[in-house]
Amino acid sequence: MGIKAREVGTVDMMCYLFTAKRAKESAAAEADEFRVMGRTVLRYYAAPKDEKGRVIEKPAEQPPAEQREGGMTPEQMVDVMTKQGIDKTLVCTNKMYSYKKRIPIGGMYYQEEDVHEAVKDHPGKLYGLAGYDPLKIHESVAKVEKAVKEYGFKGVYIHTYGYGLRPDDRKYYPLYETCRSLDVPVSMQVGHSLEVMPSESGRPIVLDEIAIDFPGLILIGSHTGWPWCEELIAMAYKHENVYMDVSAHAPIYWDPSLVTNVNGRLRTKTLWGSNGATGRAGRFFDQLDEMNFREDTLRLVLRENALRVYKITD
Repeated sequence: MGIKAREVGTVDMMCYLFTAKRAKESAAAEADEFRVMGRTVLRYYAAPKDEKGRVIEKPAEQPPAEQREGGMTPEQMVDVMTKQGIDKTLVCTNKMYSYKKRIPIGGMYYQEEDVHEAVKDHPGKLYGLAGYDPLKIHESVAKVEKAVKEYGFKGVYIHTYGYGLRPDDRKYYPLYETCRSLDVPVSMQVGHSLEVMPSESGRPIVLDEIAIDFPGLILIGSHTGWPWCEELIAMAYKHENVYMDVSAHAPIYWDPSLVTNVNGRLRTKTLWGSNGATGRAGRFFDQLDEMNFREDTLRLVLRENALRVYKITD
């Protein structure tokens, strides 16, 4: 018997801020995009399922009570990580806009200082990722520099859909140049927007020109790129500096071409993230075991690639 996914010591490269303060702000947010999402896709995702992902009547494994009822303390977060088989977690500073109202979405737009406060007392376990607001270029660039140089943040995560701007829009170029000079990666959601925002701007092919213009910058296309998985596979295969992550999507729902490439030629270019589902991560790992992924694939995708890309040594 080879190693199991839960035994790898996973690095979760994409998690949202988990604190009670953010949970409270999210609950109070007036965002039409999230209301609709709750009635559509999340209604299905939240339904109890068996180990093969089939909807069942009896309750399935639930996240810890503190996570369901209003966030977690850093200590609780580390405890949940340990129970699920996660060794380290990168917490992103999300700066999501409402496409309809063109204002920040409460609970989904927060500051680097909030993330730093949550991760600072748990080195070796919790790390920060900065955010970026393309409508506040100079302020955002300064925040990124401070987060990396003073707080030790490992990179940047961006969510572009609410701004109505493609990731290759020139308003993002100051960020890319800053991150190249700081030698930290930029990860971004590509593929469809789960929130009710236009998805076309997230087609993974937009990474093409960015990768050419910034050859020294590592770019990570997030969430498998679905429904344009082939585009993200092509970008990761073509460019030395383009990677992909498979966060958010359960392995049993991955496109066949994605499974083939993750377990094959792109196993050194793929990372895994929980997308905030820390308390249910073990279910993802069990599915990987059932799919008979190679042992070196599990080690690379779940741990080693993230350690290398984000330069984590502790």
